[in-house]
Amino acid sequence: MGMKEDIKELAGKLGMSMCGVSGMDRFATSPQGKHPREVLPGCKSVIAVGVRLLDGTIQANFRAFEDGRDDLKGLYGTYGYAMLPNFELTYVCYSIARYIEEKTDEAAAPCSTGPMTNGAQISLRHAAVAAGLGEFGWLGIVLTPKYGPRNRFGVVLTTLELEPDPMYGGKPLCVPEKCGICARVCPSGALSKYEDGGPKRVEMGGKVSEYCQLDWAKCFMVEEAMRKEYGGREDYLTTDEPTMKDIFEASMRMPHSDAGLQRVESWHCGKCLSYCPTGDWAKRFSGRGLSRGAAAAGR
Repeated sequence: MGMKEDIKELAGKLGMSMCGVSGMDRFATSPQGKHPREVLPGCKSVIAVGVRLLDGTIQANFRAFEDGRDDLKGLYGTYGYAMLPNFELTYVCYSIARYIEEKTDEAAAPCSTGPMTNGAQISLRHAAVAAGLGEFGWLGIVLTPKYGPRNRFGVVLTTLELEPDPMYGGKPLCVPEKCGICARVCPSGALSKYEDGGPKRVEMGGKVSEYCQLDWAKCFMVEEAMRKEYGGREDYLTTDEPTMKDIFEASMRMPHSDAGLQRVESWHCGKCLSYCPTGDWAKRFSGRGLSRGAAAAGR
């Protein structure tokens, strides 16, 4: 086997659900500071790996949203969002980078993998799409054919030149004008509806992707429970239309949890990811009694 096949085999042995490779041409429109070669000079290949989220983890969100079990939100925070998937991806990206450097004379740089790690060097979502693992859904999260939005991704940059994989070219995984569940279930209306204004557009490898205009301040307000109605201890925010300055100031007023490694006791949302129907929804969730469906989420 060649190095590309060896890398994919290693990723599989280390527990990854998917692995793909992109060349540099697909990052031509990257914003300043986010191009792979601004992180690793001479980068020739971007390797993206992905791990699926456990059905049992996502169903904990359903228990919270549908049965009022707010105490279970921490399961999603630990095993679906902030901690375990990102730690696993961090380890795998480090192992792949080590493998490349030990087997070749090329450099390899593993990137940070989300909450609980340091910063964001390039967009993991865009790298996953560029590497052919899936496409953007309206909610702005990468959808994969098998798991829908229930994935997390990691990235390794390398000066090793590998043959790129084709970008996803199957049937559309998201048809927002016919669905819109993600925008409907969002507690704060952070995700724009398909008919409300233009989408965000990004071009990679000759393919244009469109997804919602996300109001990050409204998203953070719910995710970190900055009001009682979203599971918070106090109303650290009093406005329905916060700015990022408001979010920062509220964050400074909030006590940091001493109950675990996370800054807050749990991550309080994930509704858009949980209720997106892409990825064999009926069989894996509704059909097995794990959820009563998006209607149970309200809004």
